[in-house]
Order: sequence, then structure tokens, then C-alpha cells
Amino acid sequence: MAKIGFEYIVAAKLDTEVSVSKATAKYTEARVIGPAANANFTINTSDVKDYGDDNVVETDVSPTGGTASLELNEPTMKNEGWLLGHTVTEDDGMVRNANDIPPYVGIGFVGKSVRAHETVFKAKVYLKAQFKEPNDENATKQDTVTFTHTTMEGNLYTLQNGDMKAENEFNTLAEAKAYVNKILGVTDSSTGK
Repeated sequence: MAKIGFEYIVAAKLDTEVSVSKATAKYTEARVIGPAANANFTINTSDVKDYGDDNVVETDVSPTGGTASLELNEPTMKNEGWLLGHTVTEDDGMVRNANDIPPYVGIGFVGKSVRAHETVFKAKVYLKAQFKEPNDENATKQDTVTFTHTTMEGNLYTLQNGDMKAENEFNTLAEAKAYVNKILGVTDSSTGK
């Protein structure tokens, strides 16, 4: 199977009080935060070995969290402020305060792959993430325009029971989006459609 793209990046605030597992996870305020050029998720794992009689007798390579990196074409101030816990003003401006705490969110998207000459849509939802302040990088226009993006980085966590990611494969984009929507509580009004 070869990955050929992705789309439909969605985030929703996680209610940490009731979200013990994927089955009990509750999300609110879902919204599409894309478009995005890249989405990279790196999983950290434990790497512990127990030795006995000069051999490895037990190992632990369980996931311990990870990092998320979303290269967004250009996030709106509303979406960036919402992801980072900042105040969005009435005129859609933003006030960044050092004491603001980014909320925990679920983050989902649909990846596209080709398997045996058929397109497969993989719906993926990371159940608990928290984003950090992005760098403010700018460059002057020179002889030609160079498009640049904003990279939002954050941490991935497990829910209390260890659930970290939900995913499934579908034959259509609509089915894959519906899977993401169901987990993150997306409605037509929350995506602006």
C-alpha cells in the first residue's frame, strides 16, 4: 500500500473528566482546522528489557505518548487561538497571553492510499493531543513567490485506560469522514457546511 495524500483535518476539545477510554471519550466544539500540507505523528514507546539467566525474558515496548506536527497552509486566528487557548477578540483578532493553557483536543484526518490499484481511505483519530505556540517565520518576496506554512506542534497522550488512536479503512471518502465525525462529535454546523 502506498500513501498518496490526506485531507480533512478536524479537531475537537476533549472533556478529560469523562474521557477514560475511546468508548467514553466526549468531544465538543469540533471544527475543521485545515487545509494542511503535512501531518506527521510520531509515537514514543517504552524500551525496557528485563534480563534473567543472561537473556531477555520480558520486554515493554508500549506507547508512552508522542508528538504531532501539522503544517497548516495558514490557520485562521480563530482556529489558532482556539487550539492554543488564547482569547479571540470580537473583530477576530487574537491576544496571546503567557498564562493561557492550550486545551486537550482530539485530532482526526483522512489519509489516502493505493492498494492493488484501488484507493483506500484511512480515517485516523488521535484521541488526546495538546498544541504549543508555533514559530512566527516570515520571508520577503524575492524574484518569485515562495509559499510557506505555519507548523503547529504538540504532544500526544493516551487516555486513562491507554487508548491513544482510533482508525479504520473505508472504500469512500464520505465513509472515512463520517468515522472521524462520529468520534469527534462533528456536525454540519460545527464544520461550517
